[in-house]
Amino acid sequence: MKSHKRLIIFIVADIILAVLSCAASVYFMKLRDNMVMNVYFGESHAGQSNIAQLYYAENDKEFSNNQVYTEVFADTPFTFDISEIDFDKDIIRFDPFNLKRDFSIEKIEVCYGKHVVLSIAGKDIKKYGKAKGMKSKVEGELLVCRSKKNNPNIVFKRSFSDKLARYNYLIGKMPYIVMALAALLLGFIQIVLLKGGEKKHWIMFIISQLILIASATFTYAINYFEGHFGQVPFGQLVYHLHTPLDGTDISSYRDVIEVGVLLVVALVVVNSFIYTFLKKKQAHYGYLTWVITVTVVVLASSLYRGIIHYNVIEYYQYTHESTMLYEDYYVDGRDVSITAPKDKRNLIYIFLESMETSFSDNQSGGGMQEDLIPNLTKLALENECFSDGTVLNGAHHVPGATYTMGALAAQTSGAPINEAIVSNETLNGNWESENNYLPGVWAIGDVLQKQGYNQEFLIGSDGGFAGRSSYFKGHGNYAVEDYDAAIKEQRIPEDYKVWWGYEDEKLYQLAKEDIKKLAKSGEPFNFTMLTVDTHFTDGYKCRLCDDKYDSQYSNVIACADGQVAEFIEWVKAQDFYENTTIVICGDHLTPDSFYVNAQGIGGIDRRTYTAIINPAEGKKYTGEGRVYTTLDMYPTTLSAMGYTIEGSRLGLGVDLFSDVPTIAEEKGLDYLNLELYKNSSYYTKQLLYK
Repeated sequence: MKSHKRLIIFIVADIILAVLSCAASVYFMKLRDNMVMNVYFGESHAGQSNIAQLYYAENDKEFSNNQVYTEVFADTPFTFDISEIDFDKDIIRFDPFNLKRDFSIEKIEVCYGKHVVLSIAGKDIKKYGKAKGMKSKVEGELLVCRSKKNNPNIVFKRSFSDKLARYNYLIGKMPYIVMALAALLLGFIQIVLLKGGEKKHWIMFIISQLILIASATFTYAINYFEGHFGQVPFGQLVYHLHTPLDGTDISSYRDVIEVGVLLVVALVVVNSFIYTFLKKKQAHYGYLTWVITVTVVVLASSLYRGIIHYNVIEYYQYTHESTMLYEDYYVDGRDVSITAPKDKRNLIYIFLESMETSFSDNQSGGGMQEDLIPNLTKLALENECFSDGTVLNGAHHVPGATYTMGALAAQTSGAPINEAIVSNETLNGNWESENNYLPGVWAIGDVLQKQGYNQEFLIGSDGGFAGRSSYFKGHGNYAVEDYDAAIKEQRIPEDYKVWWGYEDEKLYQLAKEDIKKLAKSGEPFNFTMLTVDTHFTDGYKCRLCDDKYDSQYSNVIACADGQVAEFIEWVKAQDFYENTTIVICGDHLTPDSFYVNAQGIGGIDRRTYTAIINPAEGKKYTGEGRVYTTLDMYPTTLSAMGYTIEGSRLGLGVDLFSDVPTIAEEKGLDYLNLELYKNSSYYTKQLLYK
């Protein structure tokens, strides 16, 4: 009876300690994740083009564009998120403006959420920082700065980083050390006082192992996903859990998986060893009780973190609401007149994996100090991207189009993939029928097939992945030339496999061969291709890539820029070019949040890259710049080819050459994004199952 009372007492104590630990963990984690630097100027700079940057590196000789945060601000104060900087080793450099400009700094605050832990002004800023590219003097509490050149900056001393590192230690590490010691102490007392135990201790041991495995696996997974997929919507994760993974390349995740497996195995072995050791001393019962209780609460804590991080509750609420968006705005191409031009133009549509305008430089409308995509920047500005002609403009991606298959559908049919209701089971388990992927949409392939076009979709990976082959075969009877087809047709060696299949260098070579064949047929053609080298993480570094930048991903992006530019020049040199329209679009923004944060482009208005080259005569936009999404590319592409569309709308998209407002312009992006999360009776009955 006495042992049972002790058991109950210790179980209650375990639960209380574990719950308090989880609550404290969540609290301090939120504090650490909300570590920011607020900058206050002594005067207003509203109405100007203001870009501030915060660099971090191990010393003042190594500051580079691979480790920088960028903020576009309208007025004071503005904020840098500095939660990812390791102040144990890094110092920081603050560039208040990208241009030569005189200014004064009132104060700089370091905060954890709303808690200000450090505030420096005037002489303290001079004490901790060294001004470069400007002269500075203290006037009262202000640090008055006179710029001598562009990008004036303040390099903060090591003592400043050391001070912030101490705060990080107190908030980010000390609480966990205290909680771990308390848990170990309670566990030790429990082991000593709960000797003996039930005869079926082996059942408890199995339970402890299973819960330990689940707890360790989920905790490791949520830490990885938080760090690497911070911007991926929960619906997208759900969708890909439903879709087949044939043709995916997991080599870039091998290290992550191996580390996770080793971690779990190590914990299981340690748990087994401790259990065996204590069992000989009849002290295993208290230990197993402690392990089960603590791991259950740790598992619950990780689940809670995942739910909060990915807004699962919000996602659930959205997907259980209905929208009238499709009834109000969706236009079926079969219900309106789509008139072909007298001389039908060819189409070359290039989907560039994860290509966004942010990779250009600040002056061109991007987010980088140095343009990673100078060729693409020039192509867009010299041709058509629906801007005012001075800076890049691109398409916003929307829910259901933030990953490749969703992007392909959105840009070619004006309908995204509703992640709440579309699944592998919904769209036919094997993706084998000719029209089982969004069978109700009327896509650009359907339009051009009726006009007698020969159509091809070229990819360097497995067409079966996520239903790409099914979609293009079902909507325009495209000839799908994927990785497997290249092997079957002996275009690449049977045993050749890099990255997701074969690299873009080979893709462009095959594209030239196929386009020549299509051009010789005498019929108009639609050639669509999808690149892959710039897929996260880090991209595929081929033999053409230079080592100009510290980051492999930056080098791969720059290499992709060069390859597509060379391909466009080749197309321009062909006889058929005069009657060919070229569309280049990023499929979606890069989901690599590590890279985005390191480059400091998370705070800018990121958009997918867009350029239309050689549109039909008379197709020229001359306005101040349109607000559009990838949904608008469907009618816009047909319009660029000279087609006349009754009402200028198709799918949920609008012809950007027309004066009809897009849904984003009429209702706002927030409205459109919210409505696309919701369920739609029209979408289900007319597009998904029709």
